[in-house]
Amino acid sequence: MVKKLIPILVLAVLTGCSGELSNSSDDDQKEYILTQLNDYQGLIEIYRKRLSVKDNADERYYLAELYNKIGDYSSSNIYLQPLINKSTEQRYLILHVKNLLELGREKECEDILSSLLAKNSSSGELWNLQGVLFAQEGQYEQAVQSFAKARGLFYNEEVVINNLAMMEILQQNYPKARDHLLDLYSRKKYQRQTVYNLVYTLAKTNDDESAQKIIVDEKLTAGEPYKLIQALKKVSPKEQLNVTNARGINKIQNEAKVDDNDTSKNTFSHETMKIENVAKSENSTSAVSSQVALNCIPQLNNKSKPNAFIGKVENAKIIAGLTAGKISNGNAVALYSAYSLNYIVLPQEKNNQLSIQIFSSMPAGDLYSRQLSILQKYPEINNVDFYNNGDSSITLRITTNKCIVNKAIKRAVGNAKYKEKLLIEFSY
Repeated sequence: MVKKLIPILVLAVLTGCSGELSNSSDDDQKEYILTQLNDYQGLIEIYRKRLSVKDNADERYYLAELYNKIGDYSSSNIYLQPLINKSTEQRYLILHVKNLLELGREKECEDILSSLLAKNSSSGELWNLQGVLFAQEGQYEQAVQSFAKARGLFYNEEVVINNLAMMEILQQNYPKARDHLLDLYSRKKYQRQTVYNLVYTLAKTNDDESAQKIIVDEKLTAGEPYKLIQALKKVSPKEQLNVTNARGINKIQNEAKVDDNDTSKNTFSHETMKIENVAKSENSTSAVSSQVALNCIPQLNNKSKPNAFIGKVENAKIIAGLTAGKISNGNAVALYSAYSLNYIVLPQEKNNQLSIQIFSSMPAGDLYSRQLSILQKYPEINNVDFYNNGDSSITLRITTNKCIVNKAIKRAVGNAKYKEKLLIEFSY
C-alpha cells in the first residue's frame, strides 16, 4: 500500500511545481508578447503591479522609460525622481533630461548636461542631447557644432544627420539640408522621416522632377504628386514645425528610433517634416495668403455629419474633451487631454478647412456626441472630424462655411483633470 502511495505523492509534488513554473512562464510570456507588440500601456500595468509588491531600481527605471515612450513625461519623471535622489547614474539623468526637454523646461537641463559632459565628454548621446537643447533654445550654430561632435563620436548617424538637416531647414538653407538627406537616402538606410524631409527640401529647391520620383517610389501620397509639391513650396519651416522664438523646434531626435520602412499605408501629409523628441512651441500662428482671401468663396452650404472614428491607435494618449466657442470674427475649438499632445499643422488644401496631425493620440469614444453638438450650436462650423491615419497618428480636420483667413494654435491653461488644452482659433 505504501509503495502505491509513493508514486501518487511524487506525482502531486511534481504537478504542483509544474503549476508554479507554468504561472511564472505565463507572466514572462505575456511580457514578451507585449514587448514584441510595443504595447507600452500593457507593460506599464505589469511593472506597476510588480513594483507595488517589491520596489527595485532597474524595474522602476524601466517603468519611467515606458512612460516616456507613451509621451507621459511628467509621470516618467515622478517615477524616476527617487532614483535620481539616491544616485547620479548617467542613464537616470539622461532620461530625466529627455523628459525635461519634452516638457519645455530647457533651463533645468543646462546644468545637468554640463555636469554629465564634464564627466563623460566622449558620449555621442550626450552631445546629441546638448545639440537638442541648443536647437530648442534657438541657438542653431551651437546646435550644429554639438550634432557634429555627436556624429564624430559614432552616435546614431541617421539621427544626427536628420538633426543637422533640420538646422539647415530652419535657417532656410535648403540646398545644404538636401545634401545631408540625399547622403542618407542614397545608402538605402533611412526612416520615413528622412524621406519626408528630403521631399520638402527638393520642393523648396524647385527640383520637382526628383521630388516627384521619390513621392512615387516611396508611395508618399495617394493623390497627385504635383499638387503635393506645390503645396510644400508654400509651407515655411517655422509654420510647419510650429516654431516660435526660443521654443525652437517641434521635434528633434534625441535618441535612435526603431527603423520603420513600411510606408505603404502612409501619405506624406501624415508625418510631414516630423523631427523627433523636442518640446513643442506654445503658440503657432499663420495667415492664409491675401490672394486666397481675396478670391475666397465658401465651398459648402449644408452641414455634413462627422465620420465615426475607425480603428484604434496603440498606446494612444486619449483626447478626452472637445469644446467650441466664438471669438472675434471667428470660432475656436479646444481639445483636452491628460497628456501633452504632439502635433503639426498640415498644409491648407482648401480655403475653408484646417487640418492638424496629432501623434500617438486618439479621440475618446464619447467625443462623437460632442462633435454633433458643436455642429448644431455653431452654424459657421460645417464639420469637425477625426481620421485614423494608420501610422499611430490621427488628423483633426475642421471645415467651415466661411473662408478661413487666419488661424492660431495655442497651448492654453488646462484644469485639474486635463493638464493639456490645445486651443485652435480661426477667423473668417
